Amino acid sequence: MGKVLQILAGLIGMILVSSTAAAQERVANIGVLAFRGAETTVAEWNPLARYLTAQVEGWAFEIVPVTLVSAPEEIQSGRLQFFVTNPGHYVSLAAEFNLSPLATREKQGGLMRFGNAIIARSDSGILTLDDLHGKDMAAVSPDAFGGFQLAWVALSAQGIDPFEDLNLRFMGFPHDEIINAVLTGEVDAGVIRGGLLEKLAAEGTLALDDFVVLHSNSQMDFPYMVSGQLVPEWPFLAVPGLEKNLRESVALALLATQQKGAEFGLLDLWSAPLSYEGVRVLLGGYTTRDEPEPTETWWYFLPALLLIVALLGFQIWRSPRTEQVNVAESEVPVIEPADVKEKEQFERLTKRERQVLALICEGCASKEIAAKLGVSLKTIEYHRANLLQKTRAGTTAQLVQRATRLGYDLGETLGK
Repeated sequence: MGKVLQILAGLIGMILVSSTAAAQERVANIGVLAFRGAETTVAEWNPLARYLTAQVEGWAFEIVPVTLVSAPEEIQSGRLQFFVTNPGHYVSLAAEFNLSPLATREKQGGLMRFGNAIIARSDSGILTLDDLHGKDMAAVSPDAFGGFQLAWVALSAQGIDPFEDLNLRFMGFPHDEIINAVLTGEVDAGVIRGGLLEKLAAEGTLALDDFVVLHSNSQMDFPYMVSGQLVPEWPFLAVPGLEKNLRESVALALLATQQKGAEFGLLDLWSAPLSYEGVRVLLGGYTTRDEPEPTETWWYFLPALLLIVALLGFQIWRSPRTEQVNVAESEVPVIEPADVKEKEQFERLTKRERQVLALICEGCASKEIAAKLGVSLKTIEYHRANLLQKTRAGTTAQLVQRATRLGYDLGETLGK
């Protein structure tokens, strides 16, 4: 009987210790950009969460799928402690959030760079980027790095403006739906992450022979077919305000995947972070950006301002007898160089885009605009995305402010 009591006491003690440890364990959320959908993202990234839970004492890690749209809100709300996303998305968020790269993903075979693939059906007759003129091309969104912006760079290098020369269709995530749209003939071409075709073919989901990757000779030494430049792999980012011990423990655990990754069944390893400055430079003209603060660029316009002052002074000196200046005859509006560039951007807007812009400036929501113009909500969202891209406005508020300042808030009647 005494032995039985001892065993029971031991079991109770183990349960109490386990309960205490569980109570002390805190949860850290890892946001992951879900470019293949939420379920697939959780399944693919859960091994890393389990690995970090085993390596970082006192913490349990969970995967939270996020989108391009939801990511800023998730970070701002404090729900995420870490974030994994593509380098273009990281660069765009860096302006608003002080994210710290802890490591760079290393794919199988030691690959630490990737690209995107512009795909078409092998029987479509589309074999080169030039063949895309006038064709329908699907992409994730104007803000998607591997899902559009890298393709934008590749197309521009060939003298193709996707917004003018192609019929773009932004379908959102996952990339799998874009592949299916190409396969069924719903669109002529699509933009996906490089390597995804090969991955799905290995899984038996599709046949590689059904597709062609355009401009695939751009990276002959790369094991996957891509359509342009290669960039650093995804960074593992720490969100601002994170505890120092947690941040450092996770960084060390990520680097330790080089030795322990196979033990935990990790397909991807992590290495010391690469520089993402090249990505920021690459996307300088291919993504929306906030305007620099005036204090950063005032000196750029100083020579022009001095010239204007000198010309005005010379004009006054030539007319010493004139006691009162006729404003109607002598006042010449001066357009700053920045305004000239912005005006050219607004001049390129189509008639429909100017109609949408005017209604946005009136404060109308997308649903209201769709009802007034008799088109679908998706069409209006497409036009809004194009407006932000063509005018290089980072937000709708900036778009309205620029349109109002330059006189384009009244619609199609102004401009050309």
